[in-house]
Amino acid sequence: MTTLDIDIHWVMGALYQIVYTSTASESISRADLMELLQGSVQRNTRAGITGLLLYYDGTFMQTIEGNGSVVIALFAKISRDPRHHHVIPLIHGPINRRDFSDSAMAFRDLNAPELRKLPGYSDFLNTPLNGDLLAPDISKGQQLLLLFKENIH
Repeated sequence: MTTLDIDIHWVMGALYQIVYTSTASESISRADLMELLQGSVQRNTRAGITGLLLYYDGTFMQTIEGNGSVVIALFAKISRDPRHHHVIPLIHGPINRRDFSDSAMAFRDLNAPELRKLPGYSDFLNTPLNGDLLAPDISKGQQLLLLFKENIH
C-alpha cells in the first residue's frame, strides 16, 4: 500500500490535492471504463471530491481534490484497489483553489458516442495541445496532466 507522509490533523479542514499515477492490473474494456466513470462521478460528487482521471493504454493518472481528510481517505482506498498497482503519489498538499471544478474522466481514442454522453466524461485527451504548459498561472497538478497528455500523442 502506498502511504503519504501527512499530518492528517493539519489538513482536515483544508482544501487538498493529490496527483498520482498507477498501472492497470489487467486489460480494461470500454464497459469497465464506463462503469468506473459512472461510479466514480457519483461517489465523488457525494463526497465533495473533484478532479480529473486520465486513462490511456493501461496507465492512469488522476488528480483528486477536496476536503483534506476526505481526499486522503479516498487515496488510501485507491491504493488498496486491486484493479491497479504501482500507485505512485506525484504531488500532494494543500491548495488554495480547485483545478477541476467538476469530476471528470478522460479517455484516449475511445470516441464512442455513449461515452461522450456520460456525466463526467472529458475530451481532455482527445483535443490538441495548445500551449497551456506555458501559462504563467498553471498549477503543478495541471502541468503533470498536460505532460501525460503530451507524451501519449
